[in-house]
Amino acid sequence: MKEGELVHLIDKKGKRYRILLKTGSSFSFTRGTISHDEIIGLEDGSVIKSAGGENLLIVRPTLAEYISKMRKGSQIIYPKDIAAILMLADIFPGAKVLEAGSGSGALTMALLRAVGKDGKVVSYERRKEFSEIARKNIETFFGKVESTGKEHSGELILKDKDVYEGIEEKELDRIILDLQEPWRVLKHIEQSLRNGGILLCYNPTVLQIYKLSKRLELRYPRSFRVMSIYEVGMRGWEIKGRSMRPEHKMIAHTGFIFVARKIQN
Repeated sequence: MKEGELVHLIDKKGKRYRILLKTGSSFSFTRGTISHDEIIGLEDGSVIKSAGGENLLIVRPTLAEYISKMRKGSQIIYPKDIAAILMLADIFPGAKVLEAGSGSGALTMALLRAVGKDGKVVSYERRKEFSEIARKNIETFFGKVESTGKEHSGELILKDKDVYEGIEEKELDRIILDLQEPWRVLKHIEQSLRNGGILLCYNPTVLQIYKLSKRLELRYPRSFRVMSIYEVGMRGWEIKGRSMRPEHKMIAHTGFIFVARKIQN
């Protein structure tokens, strides 16, 4: 662990405490105090004891764990959906990907890792307050966490731009839209997505997905082919003593994932 890294301290009940390591600082909770200097230099996965005798596990947060605790300017895409998006859009090392909008940066970070050091992610966000939050979230994770540092991510370009007004990039491998009216971008996508490239749209309601599908069918039948529409549910299970049962809460419907491919006219 190094100064400037973001780490999670986990108590015996599984509660997480998020701290940014800084020489001379300390972390205090109900079971005592721990100096940051005691943590700096330890290995990921170490256990440390507080002044009150509580053992705490020290780990670098995974991307999913970081997303759940990071600052949010807008509703984020859940990790369960992000995982499906990466597979359904077939995000590969070296890919050139356009995302709109950036939101709080959750999907942006996953895309950056998936495209690898030779890939490129361009992210459009028309609301400057959201793009600033996304930038800070991305820099905190990739700039401070050694295990997923910049050498493991692709090139990122954040643009304060409204994708409804046009797309500057050409020959894109993938375009991913998290917008209220994705059908308004189809005319720009037709010019910017390469033949064989994938368009993936994420929307919470049936009506949005239906309108997008019909717009493609009626106006762009020679440019796009709808491949699939999905929703993803995830339910955890827990083991207590001799019993095993599903958790009382689950993440059910959060949005629809719409996938289409650009075809040659």
